[in-house]
Formats: sequence, structure tokens, C-alpha cells
Amino acid sequence: MLFELIYHSKAVLNIEDYEIESILKTAREFNAKHHITGCLLFHNNQFLQILEGDFDKVNALYKSIRSDQRHHSVITLHMQEIKTRSYQNWSMAYQKFSNDSIKNTLEINEFHDIIHKNNFGKISKEIFNFMNKVIPVSH
Repeated sequence: MLFELIYHSKAVLNIEDYEIESILKTAREFNAKHHITGCLLFHNNQFLQILEGDFDKVNALYKSIRSDQRHHSVITLHMQEIKTRSYQNWSMAYQKFSNDSIKNTLEINEFHDIIHKNNFGKISKEIFNFMNKVIPVSH
């Protein structure tokens, strides 16, 4: 069963770019090996991520992600079975936002704003549908 999962988390205080690069390197290698695809967004020490793949593999990865000490306050925003992947060309796409770019691109101030909306699952999915169209294909 093909499955997608979206979550939000807060990075440890003042996480450095090299640490995010390390996360991406590990994720891209692991995901390619396990046929998992997705996208990681970062802004203001917050992550928003979508994972796509086999139900059991995505759940096992998510369990590992939840215990990673580089972030905390992990909240599941969306989970559902899917027919096709949105990020089939990416083992892990990535986009870092500045304060201006997140407002201009996604029309929100920060990812945490999503959590306080009644339809946070739908909103988070719409963000990744949009990002799928604007992130250049890589990895």
C-alpha cells in the first residue's frame, strides 16, 4: 500500500546549515535504498516534511524520525493512502525559506501557523502540492 505522511517539528535551537545538509544526505541515501520519496521544508527552526512510500517502511522511518534528537515537538498533520507519489523524482527534495520568501510563496508567517487551523491536514497537503511544482528536480 502506497502511503503519505506529513509532519511538523521544531529543530533544536540554532541548528546549523551543515547539520541540515547531514540530515539530507542521510535521508537521500536511506530513502533511495527503501523506495521512499518526499520533501523537507525548513524555516525559522521548524521543519515540515512529507514522506511517501510503502506503509510499513514510512511508519518505520517516521518512528526513527520521531526519536531523532535534532528536533522535538513532532506533530503528525496528515496521513493517508495514495495512488501515486507527488515526489516520485526526489529521494528528498529540500527548500529553505527566509521570512520574506515564506510569506510570498506560501502566504504564511511560519509552519507553526498551520497547526492552529481547523483543516491543517488539507493545508499541509496543499503546501506540498504547490512545492512539487516549484522545486527544481534533483536527487
